Amino acid sequence: MSLQIPRKRTILALHRWLGITSAVFLLSLSITGLALNHTESLKLDQIQIKNSFILNRYGMASGASIQAYRINQSDTLTHLDGQLFYNAVPLTRGSQPLGIITSDPIAVIATDTQLIYLTADGELIETINSSQLPYSILTAVGTTIDDRPVLISADGNWTPDADWLQFARFQGAYSVSPLNTIELSPADRSALLESFQGGGVSLYRVLLDLHAGRLFGWGGRTAMDLSAVAIIILITSGIGGWLRKSRRS
Repeated sequence: MSLQIPRKRTILALHRWLGITSAVFLLSLSITGLALNHTESLKLDQIQIKNSFILNRYGMASGASIQAYRINQSDTLTHLDGQLFYNAVPLTRGSQPLGIITSDPIAVIATDTQLIYLTADGELIETINSSQLPYSILTAVGTTIDDRPVLISADGNWTPDADWLQFARFQGAYSVSPLNTIELSPADRSALLESFQGGGVSLYRVLLDLHAGRLFGWGGRTAMDLSAVAIIILITSGIGGWLRKSRRS
């Protein structure tokens, strides 16, 4: 008899904590389920969410990491979350620019592993990767004494020809100036984010993923699975206890 009492207390305590823990997830399931059942009347698919936390959960940068540069005198080149934009128009995937060289008739954007060739109007001509270049990783872009661009790398320094098709090794003097960033106007910033994010994420999608636990990735799905198991245990143990009491009566 003395062994049964501590065991009974342990089961009751476990039952209580399972109930408290699963109640949080059950409340989330209930609220999101009710909302999803009334998607049309609540117009959940028409409400767009642009909260930075939510956007980051979907791999959509909120704009905190925008780096903008001046190119072709009055245009802008921006880098956001591994993508380059020309006046808010998607250009190509690429890392942060190390140098921007404007010449006639093309402009060249140099990153650590790419050379990106553009027309004077900002249209993409070609992207050349480091496998096609005489170096593996570019570290900086400099200028020679006679004002020619020089590409600086651990494999040596190189100067391009007028068409940027051939590269010659360079061993002379050069200078390196940092690539200055500019501040985007609110209108330009909004246009860039609209181009990158689209209209945001619909509230319907967020609630659906929250309901299934997918909003928080593997951890969220696991928590929802464990809460479902806990609810099953609570229900079965509660029914079992009620049946035992019924038999005693």
